[in-house]
Amino acid sequence: MNPNRALWEKGDFTRIAAAMRESGEALIESFGVKVGMDVLDLGCGDGTTAVPAAQRGANVLGVDIAQNLVSAGNARAAAAGLDNLRFQEGDASDLRDLADESFDLVVSMFGAMFAPRPFDVAKEMVRVTRSGGRIVMGNWIPGDPTLIAQVLKTSAAYTPPPPEGFISPVTWGG
Repeated sequence: MNPNRALWEKGDFTRIAAAMRESGEALIESFGVKVGMDVLDLGCGDGTTAVPAAQRGANVLGVDIAQNLVSAGNARAAAAGLDNLRFQEGDASDLRDLADESFDLVVSMFGAMFAPRPFDVAKEMVRVTRSGGRIVMGNWIPGDPTLIAQVLKTSAAYTPPPPEGFISPVTWGG
C-alpha cells in the first residue's frame, strides 16, 4: 500500500474538515467559480471546497489519495443532491486518468502540498489546466504561527529524519 495513502486513511479527518466548511465557501466565492466551469479539487478531503464549488454550478471533480475521504465526499455530494460533483481516488503526483487541459480551475487547499513529489504535482496541475485557466493553492508556510503549522513542527521533532530527497510540504508556500 502507498504509505502516503495509509497515513491519510488513519483517523477521521472529516471531523477536522467540518470546522473548515465556512472557509471553503468563502474561498470558492473569492475564486469567482461560476456555472459551467470545470473545477478540479486536488487533495480534496471530503469536499470542503469541492461542495461549495458544485453548489455554485461548477462541474467538480474531487481527487484524494484516501479512499475513506473519497467515500465521505461522495456521500456528502449525494446527500446534497449534487450530480455535478464526484470524488475519486487518485495521487496528486500522477493524474494519468485525467486528460490534458481538462479544467478551468485547479484548486488545492492544504491538500496537494502533502504529496511526497511536489515537482510531479506541479507538473500534473499545469498539465490538466486549460490554457487561460487558473491554479490556486493554499499552503502553510515556513514559520507560520497557525495551530496546524505548529502541530506539524512539533510532530517533526518526534519523527525519524526524512528520507533522502524529501522536500518539506511548507516549501510550497515559501
